[in-house]
Amino acid sequence: MKTRKLYLPACGFFLATILACNIGAPPSGPVTAATMVIETFTALTAQAAASQAAITPTETFTPAPSPTDTTIPSPAATAQNPLVIHDTLCWLGPGPVYVVSSAIRTGTRVTLLGKGSIPGWWIVSDPIYHDPCWIYQQDLQIDPNYDLSNLQIFNPPPTPTPTFTPTSTITPSPTP
Repeated sequence: MKTRKLYLPACGFFLATILACNIGAPPSGPVTAATMVIETFTALTAQAAASQAAITPTETFTPAPSPTDTTIPSPAATAQNPLVIHDTLCWLGPGPVYVVSSAIRTGTRVTLLGKGSIPGWWIVSDPIYHDPCWIYQQDLQIDPNYDLSNLQIFNPPPTPTPTFTPTSTITPSPTP
């Protein structure tokens, strides 16, 4: 349709120019065929221009609504449980004077229960028996995002006292 709109006025201009060049003086007699063509063409061009100006567009461009952002913001990074970074032992109190609860391998994540009142010790849930046990600070890596503010402070249990177990001695019996 756009091509037709541009073609009609261009043809009319071209035809009018050619006919105007061929007409030297106004006709003295009856209306010539060339005059009729020019008048008809001029009337058609004016009618086409008027009808084109009168046409109102029936279709309007309505942009599609932009998609709304439906992404859910990710929650803040949660701290991971502490990681055992060296094969270690877990005691029932802080250090080798206490009984060993279990051994924990490197790469094991443990649940942190509290902090020892003796510096350098953490209390974790024994990954095997699920009882509290003490682990040395240097064997544990704690995530910097881990909230340590609400941890319970543990006091060490009383040191085990050695129990005296009498040993029986064998005395030779006299032979007759």
